[in-house]
Amino acid sequence: MKSLVALAASYPFLRRFNPIFAQSQTTQQFFIPPTTLHVTENSAMLYFRLSAYTDDVEVIITQDGIEVERVPVDATKQLRQLVTIENLDKSTIYQAEILVGGQSPSLVGQGEAWGSISFRTQPYEWPIRFAALGDSGFGDAVTLRLAEHIAQADIDFFIHLGDVVYNSDENDNDLWLNWALKYYGPFRNVLCQTPHYVAVGNHDREGTTLLDGQSFIYWAFPPYNADEAFEGRRQWSSFVVNDVQFLSLDSQVFYTDPGRAEQNQWLDERLADTKFRTTIPFFHIPLWTSSSVHREDGLPVEGDWYRRFTNASNQIGLVMAAHAHLYERLFLDGVHYITSGGGSQSIYAIGEKVAWSQKALSLAHYLLVEIHQDKIIVMAYDVNHTLLDRAEWEI
Repeated sequence: MKSLVALAASYPFLRRFNPIFAQSQTTQQFFIPPTTLHVTENSAMLYFRLSAYTDDVEVIITQDGIEVERVPVDATKQLRQLVTIENLDKSTIYQAEILVGGQSPSLVGQGEAWGSISFRTQPYEWPIRFAALGDSGFGDAVTLRLAEHIAQADIDFFIHLGDVVYNSDENDNDLWLNWALKYYGPFRNVLCQTPHYVAVGNHDREGTTLLDGQSFIYWAFPPYNADEAFEGRRQWSSFVVNDVQFLSLDSQVFYTDPGRAEQNQWLDERLADTKFRTTIPFFHIPLWTSSSVHREDGLPVEGDWYRRFTNASNQIGLVMAAHAHLYERLFLDGVHYITSGGGSQSIYAIGEKVAWSQKALSLAHYLLVEIHQDKIIVMAYDVNHTLLDRAEWEI
């Protein structure tokens, strides 16, 4: 199977795609397709970006095929739209479709309409189920297969652990097309049925990712909590599922990004809040790795966060990261750590094992995590959906 990037290279119209040219066309496209950024018990945040200004946009909300709300959207001056649907029922599945001139646009580089998406309001039934992986950003055939397994896994939400898109200079540095080919396209069946969250990776912050002075990942994932935005960006953020707290952290503050002190202060405040059943921090660069490469990349992360996590070990159920292109499960000082950077065919060999590593595997994979009311179960599956590792512990 060809990768999406290889397929794009086979079609001149994709190689030559120019978003400025597209904005002059009469046919609307989604430069960022409709997805669900976040849900609560009575609301959902939907996000998309059109290719051209228009005064004819509607969000249609249905339940079991019956229209329950029709929301007009003013896209005459703003192409990016963050739409909050409110007054929803608890624990209910809804469908949403964005229509422009009565039609559902296609994603840039694709022919078929994006169509409707679905979401389920909280609270979720126990156990909470989510999938996670990192370093998938090449758009290769392995990523496609992993994404299809995730789409069939009956999850409540999806977490990407960073390096969402590699090689942003490809396709003439067309960032819209690179994200369509390497993230929105491969994960389409996941994104159309569940909220998605992200951690910022080092490759997500390369110079070739800049669009109007900001890395594209910040355009793709705007803040959903206004009080957590840093300089207008979603570098770090929190969300709550039932009574479980998730913390998306930006490990790039130790290398390229501003906000190190501000994020640490925010992290201290979040870890000091004891009203949650458990807390799950996730970010890109792990504190430690048994990989043959990137072995010392996590030293600055360890310097700031190891003691913080250890001191809050009775509150932290799991810490997740990626960056090392492999699977690893570690346990140190009461805290369980998982590295899941095997989201593509680019895999690193195992080097000298970290002393507190409990399992390390050099192959492509994804995670399925179940949070029960009294325990966490982590399962790692390979590209054939074969179970590679399973571990559980009390919370």
